Amino acid sequence: MPRLCFIGEFFKSPKVVGTLTQSSKPLARAMAAEINGTMHVVEFGAGTGIVTRHILSKLPANGRLTCFEINPTFCSHLRKIDDPRLEVVNDDAGNCEKYVECLDCVVSGLPLVLLSKPDRNRILAITSQCKRFIQLQYSPLLTGVVKNYFDDVRIKFVPLNFPPAFVYVCQAG
Repeated sequence: MPRLCFIGEFFKSPKVVGTLTQSSKPLARAMAAEINGTMHVVEFGAGTGIVTRHILSKLPANGRLTCFEINPTFCSHLRKIDDPRLEVVNDDAGNCEKYVECLDCVVSGLPLVLLSKPDRNRILAITSQCKRFIQLQYSPLLTGVVKNYFDDVRIKFVPLNFPPAFVYVCQAG
């Protein structure tokens, strides 16, 4: 059961997992709705695949989704998703350029607030090179930091999640 697995992994590594429970369906839908017909989506911190499944439902038939997840237990859950458009990479999102040539759209569930400043800046520098960056956050604390990397930042509030969440939809100039 992915929900119980998620809670267990949180207690093992709270700073890596970032939240006690997986994203809600309303949050996953709000994030996936922003991919806007992108052919190749990259997901950072895919967890047990709630957002992943919603991205796949919005992805064109000839599209591709590459998920980066450092937790091997979560990768096992992701690999059970039966979709030929999905590639699961058990590696740090910061190494994505080794696996993916072009970042058109990045959807991220990484806990940016909990990352070290150098790691957070590295992720934001990588994503600032893509056309669209969709980031889950549980507080608007990093809005100023994100705006340093992107010219256009919209924030959507999703109250039907525990905890309530913010979805940053970012585009570079």
